[in-house]
Parts: sequence; structure tokens; C-alpha cells
Amino acid sequence: MVTPGSRPGGVTDRAGRARLVVLAILTVNVGWGVLLPLALVDPPSRAAWLLVGALAAASGAALVLLLRAAVTPWVGSRTRDGLVAVLLASALALWPVVGAWAAPGQEPWAWLAGTVVGVLLLVLAPRAVLALGGALVAVAVVGAVVWGQSVPQTLGFTVGTAALVVLMGQVLVWLLRLLVAAEAGREAEAGLAVSAERLRLAQELHDLLGHRLTVIALRAEVAGDLVAVDPVRARAETEAVRGLAASTLAEVRAAVHGYGTVDLAEQLRTAELVLASAGIAATVRADAAIAHVLDPTSTGLLAAVVRESVTNLLRHSDAMQVSVDLTAGDAGATLVVVNDGLRPVDGVRGTGLPALAGRAARAGARLTWGPVGGLFEVRLVMAGR
Repeated sequence: MVTPGSRPGGVTDRAGRARLVVLAILTVNVGWGVLLPLALVDPPSRAAWLLVGALAAASGAALVLLLRAAVTPWVGSRTRDGLVAVLLASALALWPVVGAWAAPGQEPWAWLAGTVVGVLLLVLAPRAVLALGGALVAVAVVGAVVWGQSVPQTLGFTVGTAALVVLMGQVLVWLLRLLVAAEAGREAEAGLAVSAERLRLAQELHDLLGHRLTVIALRAEVAGDLVAVDPVRARAETEAVRGLAASTLAEVRAAVHGYGTVDLAEQLRTAELVLASAGIAATVRADAAIAHVLDPTSTGLLAAVVRESVTNLLRHSDAMQVSVDLTAGDAGATLVVVNDGLRPVDGVRGTGLPALAGRAARAGARLTWGPVGGLFEVRLVMAGR
């Protein structure tokens, strides 16, 4: 959930663009509430016109800033309340000016008061809006009495304008907040996938190193005790320790890179489930003959590329459609991961696609990525056994 005062890490550029669009629509929808009073007043001099214009500009700026807070759910309550105070102050400062210089039969401030009430409903709790909005309506009625305006007409303009602003803005703001929450959930899901992989690796390393290092330490101690009494056996123990250290290092490297620990078929199924749960249309196709074409080391590399590609496109792209195609032939195998996000999907230095490209090169394979035909493609080409 996106709560005020806490900006979610999952807010992507897509949600940012949506915020700008909604803000622009809301600004246009409420702009007339500030501009209309200017057409309904008749100031007596140029200086009076400048005063009205300056106060109207202040009210308009405060309205836009408050609308920005309405489409930005993580804005803190202190900032929001400060903007509300500025808006109310600027609107009340305009009240005696436009009321005194209103054209005959017009209630210019009623339009602005209704607009302010409607915008307040987008950012404040209904109870707070009831108190502030009631005060603004009361001020509008007092103005109508003081300057000889129609009280029923003033009430109608104020309440009707507030209802219109709410109807135009509430749905947009609600949909936007749903989008922001969905993007934050999508990012959180990708983060959980990464965390799960880290936990898996940590467990593997713990199980592997805990046992092997204990054995190495014991045999090294035995070798040290035998140096003086049985050099030949001590040398044998030393060679055994060296062999254990070398094999442990190889197994650690294998665990880090996913050799023998990540089943390719399982990784493909996981990728399909993760993409589907993130709301991405995913198509996963794998040649059943792949196991007969490649050795376990190569299938481990394929699984690692699938995992890295899916994780990165969840975290760093706006993809809505993804296809994963794995084909096998006599010459080897080809993995192609394509998404329509049109953005680089590798945002993790050191353990991302560049590192996998180096690993692929050492295995005699070739890993490339980049825009292809309006899409973003990750391609791994591997030779057969």
C-alpha cells in the first residue's frame, strides 16, 4: 500500500507519466474556477486589475500545487496541510476584492470557493473537508449578503462547482493511485524473487562451506601434528587438504553461477509464473530436445540468463508482453527473451547481463542484448556438445 509520506520504490516511469497526464487534466478542469472570477469583476483602475490578477495567480498556483499533492500519494501530511493553508489564505484574500468589484448580478468568488472545496476533497479526509468547506460556503453567503448578491445563486454556484470538480477529479486520482500501488507491488514482487534467490544461494553456501571447511580444518590439524613424526603421511594429508580446498572452490563457483543447482525446466516454469503474476502476458516455448543437445553446465547458463532477464525486466522496464523461446538443433541451442518495454533490462552491475556475457564467452557461447525491431531482445547462442 502507498501511504502518505513514504515514496514507494516501485514507482516506475510509467506511473510518473500517468501522474503528469492526470495532473494536466485536473489543472485544465479546475483552471476555469480561477479564470472565471476575472471575467465577472469590474475593477475601477489598472492598479485594481493588477491586484485582482496577482491574487488570482496566487490562488491558481496554490491550486496546482495541491493538485500535484493529490496525484502524489507519498507527499507528507505536513506538506499537504501547508499547501491547504496557502490555498485557503490566497482564496480568502481574493474574496473581498472580487466581492466589492463584482459585476452586477454576478458572484465571482462563489466559483473559486466551490473549486477550492472540490480540490480539498481530493487530498483531505471528508470530516476535514466538511469543516473547511462549510466555512468557505458560509463566507460565500456572507459575501452575497454584504454585497447584495443572490444567496441561493451563490449557494448553487459554490456547491455545484465543488460537486463538478469532485466528479471530474476523484475517479482520475483513484485510478492513478491504483496504478501507483500496482507498480509498487510489481517492484516488490521482483525484489522478493531476488531475495529468494539470495536466500537459496546463502543456504547452499552455508551447507557446502560449513561441512567442507570443518573437514579441511581437521585434516590440516592432523597434517601439522604428523610433520615431525611421519612426514610422508603429513604430505599426504596436505595434498588431501589442497584437493578439498580446490573442489570446494569449484563447488562454490558452481553455486554462485547456478551450475547444477537450478533446473532449466523449473526456471522456465518459474519465469512464466512470475511474469503472469506481475500482469505481463508471457509466452514461454522450450524445445524438448534441449537436454540432449547441451551438457549440464550449458543448461545452467541458460537458466541463469532466463532468471536474470526476467528479474531485470520486472525491475527496469515497462514491459507488458514477454516471450521466451528456447530452440535446439544439431549445432547447439538458442535462447531469445523479448519484451516490449523498449528499455535496457540490465540494471545490476557486476552480477547482471555483462557478467553473464563474460561467463557465456568462457563457455564458448555468445550473449547479446539491445533493441531489435522496436522490441528489446536478449539472445544467447550456445554450441552443442
